[in-house]
Amino acid sequence: MSGHNLSAGLAAGALLLCAYGVQAGDLTHEAASSNWSGCYVGAHAGYAHAKAEATDSPFTEGAFEGTGTSWNSLGAPYEVIESDDHAAIGGVEAGCDRQVDVDGLSLVFGGAIDFSLMDLSSGGASKIVGDTRTSFDTDWAGTARLRAGIAAEDLLFYVTGGLAVADIDVRAFDTQTFPTIGLMDVSGGGVKTGWVAGAGAEWRLAPNWSASLEYLHYDFDDVTATGAAIDPAGAFPRFENDLDFDVVRVGLRWRL
Repeated sequence: MSGHNLSAGLAAGALLLCAYGVQAGDLTHEAASSNWSGCYVGAHAGYAHAKAEATDSPFTEGAFEGTGTSWNSLGAPYEVIESDDHAAIGGVEAGCDRQVDVDGLSLVFGGAIDFSLMDLSSGGASKIVGDTRTSFDTDWAGTARLRAGIAAEDLLFYVTGGLAVADIDVRAFDTQTFPTIGLMDVSGGGVKTGWVAGAGAEWRLAPNWSASLEYLHYDFDDVTATGAAIDPAGAFPRFENDLDFDVVRVGLRWRL
């Protein structure tokens, strides 16, 4: 799925959510102050920690295909090169909710989309051959999520989960430092999809304003750096990256 099509899909989803939520617009001002039905827009800021595990995987093409050979190993077990980074993040969000009162419980169901800017990048080195290195980099991430929770007057506690998307670039390279052999510089990535899940709390500050505290875990599997090696000829190194982001953020939302 291209980034353009995915962005269009998220925007369409947001419009559908808002169209659904504005059906609550006939609430009186007094009722609105204690009811979570409706749509909102907002902004958030927080902290993100990213971790990457790059597995030196068997070649799947070229002269060594099917032999079980990887860049630094003739067979299993295959080395995992780890790296991590942390940074501040910030972005915007929008969503809609519907409150349903059942047997004295105020249940809230809804959906949300968000977009966050971030600067997460790091690299790691092989413990087998130290001049083999891997790296990752991401500039932004977004989500399209459902959420469900329980409201108690001006407090809302919820769980949430759905689709995650991020611009992720990965790389692996070997400088052929003597006396080891092998020379390569391969990369991969782009706009990738994964999943996100988390939980949060929201506090109504005023009839049209609320503040949020939220934790989200993002997971992106199999972002692969691969290509033809410079030396030896016929080798196609393949480093499969598993990336996780953990985010804690606060937000301010204006309820329409």
